[in-house]
Amino acid sequence: WQTVRWNPPPPRPNPNDPHIGWRTEFRSMEMQLTDFENAAFCVFVVLLTRVIIAFDLNLYIPISRVDANMQRAHSRGAARKMPFFFRRHLAPLREGDKGYGVAYASIFSRGEVAEEADDGPENRGRAPFAAGGEEENSYEEMTLAEIFTGKGDYFPGLVPLVAAYIEYINVDSATEDRLLQYLELVEGRATGRLATPATWMRQFVREHPAYKFDSVVSDEIAYDLLVACKEIGEGSRHAPELLGDVRIRPVTVQGAYDKKLESGRLKNAQLVDLLRRYSDRADGAAGRKG
Repeated sequence: WQTVRWNPPPPRPNPNDPHIGWRTEFRSMEMQLTDFENAAFCVFVVLLTRVIIAFDLNLYIPISRVDANMQRAHSRGAARKMPFFFRRHLAPLREGDKGYGVAYASIFSRGEVAEEADDGPENRGRAPFAAGGEEENSYEEMTLAEIFTGKGDYFPGLVPLVAAYIEYINVDSATEDRLLQYLELVEGRATGRLATPATWMRQFVREHPAYKFDSVVSDEIAYDLLVACKEIGEGSRHAPELLGDVRIRPVTVQGAYDKKLESGRLKNAQLVDLLRRYSDRADGAAGRKG
């Protein structure tokens, strides 16, 4: 459960400082080999939070099952082989449904569902917590491939839901192309079509000429592994087993920032002036297009 934390508002040193409200912090990501992978997973998590809010979804499962998932995730090849507990019905229960999923027909199912005059979120039941008993029927074991791509006609999968949200918000074509690249990477890792960094590193060691299959990683093997990781991260080595068709743009000293990024807060006057300048620029661009 430490992968998601609920952070209270931090204290304000000055009463005039902006108020930062309660925050949900996702801490489950580990550093990937390339900026593209890091961006893909971070953007996917952010989009998933938007999906949960926009589609009014419920992903609660008992905390004991979350602990079980964490234990299973440490197994070798867990991303490809291990089943995990996940909620089978993501939409909130409708009023009158019994048992938090026992007599519940998913809104994504093609089966018959009861007609309602008003299907708004305010008229749906809620499952705010997993109380045990019949609630246990609201989740089941799924592979990561099923969690991310869907299972049967009742569970749509996280990737299709995010794709639907991207279409729903009507982003521009360039942004959509990049987001779909991110989704393809996430889906490839979930289905096993693309190797995870752990699998790739394990395979690299096993295929190294100096490895004797005695579970000993020598200095030579470790050095070559780190060099390969560095080259992949810098874009000088293509790894299709990790990234598919995506090629990383080479990272060079010439492309680095030549000015230190400021982290201090802007004063109100500076912020207003900056926004005015960008507003004027946008108005000018619109006038030229017209």
